[in-house]
Amino acid sequence: MTEEFIQRLDALKADPSEYVRKSVGNALRDISKKFPDFIRKEVETWSLDSKEIKQVYHLASKLIKD
Repeated sequence: MTEEFIQRLDALKADPSEYVRKSVGNALRDISKKFPDFIRKEVETWSLDSKEIKQVYHLASKLIKD
């Protein structure tokens, strides 16, 4: 269930709306509180070539420790 939710959010990480991207990043950050491995696994696959995805990445990975 959690993985499906993460995949649905992942599809919105490059959305043109800054509001949507911030919402996605914050939701992923909240999920990372209980499931950091799921979020780490997901964000490691992202290409950080666009500023939109970098914004979501920064929010989503805020609580993930290396």
